[in-house]
Amino acid sequence: MTFNLRYFLLFSLGVLCVLAVQFSSVHAQIFCDETGGRVEQRTYNSVVLGQEMRYSVYLPPCYDTSSLTYPVIYLMHGSASDDTHWLNLGLVEAADRGILQYTMPPFIAVMPYGDWIANENSFTESSWSNVFLTELMPDAESQYRIDARREMRAIGGISRGGFWAFNIALLHPDLFSIVGGHSAFFDEGNAPAEQNPLDLALTAPNVETLRIALDRGRDDYAQVNLDLMDSRLTERGLTHTYTIYPEGQHEDSYWASHVAEYLQFYTAEWAFPTAQTAAESPLYLLVPAVAFPSLQANISSETLERVANGDLASNLIINFTAWSALQENGVPINAATRTVADEELINALWSERTAYTLLPFHQLTRRFRMLNVDELLPLDGDLLVYPFAFASRAPNYDPAYLTRILLSGVTALTRGVAPALDENGIVWAGEEIRPYVNNADYFHMSNEVSFAPRCPASDEPVLGSFCSTDAHFGLFTYLGADIIELTGNHNNDYGYGVYSRTLDMFHEAGMATIGGGETLAEARTPYIIENNGSTIAMLACNWNGPYYALVNEDDTMTGGVRPGAAYCEMDWLREIIPQLAAAYDVVVVTVQYAEYEQYTPIDRQVYDYRQLADLGADIVVGTQAHKPQTFEFYTPVDGGDEVLLHYGMGNLFFDQPFWGNVRFFMDQLFIYEGRLLTVDLYTGIIDDLARPRPMTPDERENFLQFMFIQQNGF
Repeated sequence: MTFNLRYFLLFSLGVLCVLAVQFSSVHAQIFCDETGGRVEQRTYNSVVLGQEMRYSVYLPPCYDTSSLTYPVIYLMHGSASDDTHWLNLGLVEAADRGILQYTMPPFIAVMPYGDWIANENSFTESSWSNVFLTELMPDAESQYRIDARREMRAIGGISRGGFWAFNIALLHPDLFSIVGGHSAFFDEGNAPAEQNPLDLALTAPNVETLRIALDRGRDDYAQVNLDLMDSRLTERGLTHTYTIYPEGQHEDSYWASHVAEYLQFYTAEWAFPTAQTAAESPLYLLVPAVAFPSLQANISSETLERVANGDLASNLIINFTAWSALQENGVPINAATRTVADEELINALWSERTAYTLLPFHQLTRRFRMLNVDELLPLDGDLLVYPFAFASRAPNYDPAYLTRILLSGVTALTRGVAPALDENGIVWAGEEIRPYVNNADYFHMSNEVSFAPRCPASDEPVLGSFCSTDAHFGLFTYLGADIIELTGNHNNDYGYGVYSRTLDMFHEAGMATIGGGETLAEARTPYIIENNGSTIAMLACNWNGPYYALVNEDDTMTGGVRPGAAYCEMDWLREIIPQLAAAYDVVVVTVQYAEYEQYTPIDRQVYDYRQLADLGADIVVGTQAHKPQTFEFYTPVDGGDEVLLHYGMGNLFFDQPFWGNVRFFMDQLFIYEGRLLTVDLYTGIIDDLARPRPMTPDERENFLQFMFIQQNGF
């Protein structure tokens, strides 16, 4: 017996609404049985300051048992306090009370400790604002499920913290949408005009979208410049509130009495989460899909709703299994909808590239691609409102059995990328791709350039051209990288000591490395994933050199072991890949091949990738390409399952501003119950040398057409 999950849950929510009417509307947190949130303290290494720093984080009730992302408030302390300031004023109690009584939505509060630097009138690279923006904020947003959109970010502070909150928000309205100053300490002489909030209130560009609030008590000694800030905001015509309470001085007792009001201000325009999404439960799921080389990548929810309501879609083809599932679940699918035998569907879609299907999730294969629904994969949307998700005693989709691995191409934080990061920051560089990246269970980045402590100066003989600066390492943590591939041919450019140091940096950050290491055994060690009922082995190697980039255990220059990349030595691969294929469900092989200025592989590349498939790899992907390269579906010589060969994904972070070199793929592998079901192709463009972003629909269609037309047989 099956029934439509959407209607069942909507009915259930209606009942709950009646029962809970005294608490306003029903939200996701109504299913939370925890009585309060919790506080963590976390440390991070500040490269800018050369010391360890810390911050406290408030996490709302049921943070650990939900899959939600949360809006965030960054709250700065006063000059004589630390990251416990807001906690001592009663933040936890006020937040718990508001969230559990549905007067404010759940949120995360990050409370940094500015240490000595927050009391310095320094506005150089070592300023508190720079530490906050380039180190603390990326660390927090990589460690916690924070919604990193500007409209979901607020910043505020008390006294000196209010100064910093306004300094940062007025200079970065692209990152924050809300700013609050509580007895904020402003002074016309404590900062240059280009940094002073009193001047920025009149001159800073694009601040009209900020929601701004100021407050003080009647007897606050900082009132003169608070009044001045109010008058300048008014002079410029910026909407804001300025509350003067009838009692209160510049002290903790005043701020403590208004903490709940402060939180209400910050959270006032944030939406309450909807009811728990159906994606957290087993379902019978049909997903929109197309043939792999189709130019279509998205379908609108309105189109799917029309199909679910019985309208005929001329370009829809479904198989008998999907037809039966729709009938069983009461979906009035139009009787004239084209229906084919299950085994005929893939050929029908490959023959008619403008057609799409509604495919039972378990029938996905590598020759299908899932479509986005309103530019979001259906698994990442709210299946509660998705019309083809059904509760069932025989579900075909359970998120507890799904593993998602996202592979990306060349990352080289050097040359033109470095000044772009210096000027704009890590968040700017990564924020456009981060929402997609964060939906994967494991994110792989192929880093090709090591971090030298004095880059571009060197303490060792320079063997090549490239180094990265420590200040940019935070990009990896901001994006939440899990697996770092080190097969690149530039990782030893600045010497073997720099390579070893970089290896330690990744490991200290909790990131696994593959394809490179201190020794040959370490470089050749596969990364093993055991997740949600599947076992996956990832192996990586370099097929090109140069010699100094490769690990060597008998190096005449170093007198012993030289760290570096594992060479794709065939005797080793003939031994290791079959072993992995026998021991693990899925084998993923990534390759640093020779780089060619073309979109198709050379004949030797085709031969080599096919060898890896014949040995037992389930997918082979090139991480070397500066131009994206084409695909092949290859049947191994033993007649096993088809293997997807992707000859090159293109650059992710590199400064080659040419049409093909700024366009790239990321390949997301969907592994379900031990089987590689399908691969999602993320199509992106690198803007301004260092800011990858998703393509627009028109850009994507043109790009896919260009790439697929290169491929014989596609």
